[in-house]
Amino acid sequence: MFNHYRPVWEKLGRNNVELVLYGDPSSRKTSRKMAILENYKVVDYEVIRDSEKKYPVFVSNHSMYEYKGKSINLFLGEKQVRFMYALGKAKHNFSSWNNDYDLILCFGPYQAERLKQSCSAVIFQMGYPRYDKYFTAKINKEKIMQELALDTSKKTIVWLPTWKELSTVDDFADVISSLSTQYNVVVKTHPLSAIEEAGRLEKLKQFAFTKVITEIYDNLELYAIADWIMADYGGPAFGALYLDIPLLLLNLPNAENDQLTGADSPDILLREYIVNVDKQQRWEIAGLILRDEIWQEQTTSRRLLRQQHFYPSYGCSADLAATALQNIHNILAMA
Repeated sequence: MFNHYRPVWEKLGRNNVELVLYGDPSSRKTSRKMAILENYKVVDYEVIRDSEKKYPVFVSNHSMYEYKGKSINLFLGEKQVRFMYALGKAKHNFSSWNNDYDLILCFGPYQAERLKQSCSAVIFQMGYPRYDKYFTAKINKEKIMQELALDTSKKTIVWLPTWKELSTVDDFADVISSLSTQYNVVVKTHPLSAIEEAGRLEKLKQFAFTKVITEIYDNLELYAIADWIMADYGGPAFGALYLDIPLLLLNLPNAENDQLTGADSPDILLREYIVNVDKQQRWEIAGLILRDEIWQEQTTSRRLLRQQHFYPSYGCSADLAATALQNIHNILAMA
């Protein structure tokens, strides 16, 4: 979450941002340590909830937890802003709790249209602030590869599986690890897998990946060194689209029936345009990677999907988001 929000916090300025902690003691301890390290003010949500104080503007990524029959967010702020966390998993992203918000900052046209169908909030398209530095900063790719102990003479595959039922770790780890003989193969698991899926992560140790990352790590650096991204469901695939990185999707049977997706979920629909592989065909992946004509064709598909899913604010999305937050009363008054 720090990596997701930080570019906007930096635009707003530290004196204008206060971080509110929610969750178990361990998670709060980690977040508090990070906040203090970066000189942000931080407070536990109970302090605000039980006081007469409310923030003029309260920003969150969802409105799912209740207190006295209402969203806890409503006890913390006067104006409610949802800052979208990721694309994909439509049943979650377009749930009825979006009606708790006054303003929703989303990534682009697709989300804007879906949100208009599911809630009455004012919708503002911002692009993808998390990845502004991909366009504006000179990223030292060689340094990243050295820190991860990768071979700079090899091309790099980055695998970003999700967690829970939609994770492809169990079904695809064998074939993806086998690619390590020819490529740098980096697997970074979902942030919550380290807490919730110790057994699944233990399975990864059976295979010879070049690098396995299970701790907090900024995906921006992994996208920067990737020649291909492999993903399954949720947000990582859309990061690859946004940054125009060759993308291969791994499939699970009946994924459209998961409680978080649905047949019209964008991470399901991507498979109509992006190269994807079922478990039964997973040993064909090595051959697919070598077929240059496929990846050439995919550049057109990625361009069309970017136009569909993202406002074209490449490198200045955080500026748009910060400006929207600073001018929320004008935006709501004129909507």
